[in-house]
Formats: sequence, C-alpha cells, structure tokens
Amino acid sequence: MKGEWSPDATVPVRVHEPLSVLDALELDRSLHSRSLDASLQHIAAHGSGVAVLLNCGETAQQLLEQFEGTAVPAQAPERGRMDLRTYGIGAQILRECGVQRMNLMGAPRRMPSMAGYGLEVAGFMPRPNA
Repeated sequence: MKGEWSPDATVPVRVHEPLSVLDALELDRSLHSRSLDASLQHIAAHGSGVAVLLNCGETAQQLLEQFEGTAVPAQAPERGRMDLRTYGIGAQILRECGVQRMNLMGAPRRMPSMAGYGLEVAGFMPRPNA
C-alpha cells in the first residue's frame, strides 16, 4: 500500500496471484496480464495504490514449468475456475486498506460482483504497450 486517498477516490489496484518467487525475480517475462514490477512502478509513479500479493500454493512442478517457460498463462483454461475463497480474501484485504472504488491493473476480465464486499471496479488498466 502506498499513499493515502479519500473514500470516494478511484485507487489503482493490482491483485496478483498466484504469487511466485519467479514473479519477483523475472522482470522481462510475465505469465500474468500485467507484471508485478510494472504494477509497482505504476503505483510509485501515481503516488498511491495497492498491490495485493496472494500465494496460492504452487507445486514444485508448477514453479519448474514457470522457470523453464513451459507454463501456461494464469488465465488459461487449464487453471480451472476462479477460487472464490481466494477472491474473497483479496476483496477483504482491499477493504482493510481503505479501497472502495478501484481501477484494476490488468486486462479486463469477467469476475463476480464486488458489491457484496463494498467494492466497485471503475475500470481496467491493461499491460503497458499492450
């Protein structure tokens, strides 16, 4: 979390999952719609924002596939459905950080309503140069 904002402000937000050690080490290659590094740079330049890092328990095999470059992107059908428990945890963290309205850093995607968490998605911010 960086900076401060009023309750009605639109806050840049990146919810990044699954968090892998490789996401922090590899700046040039990302299997996500927006890299962790690019998201943190945007928050720093904007002066405020939130990055929520969720660890979803990758296996050693999944980490090896990421390292070798054979892993599928996070949004690929092979990942299966969104785990609503993880989704809810991310939403609760954002509320605890004081976020109510946000611009999500990442590609637009279909997601469950956030109204039940008192959150509103104002828009999406795709990968820079995408």
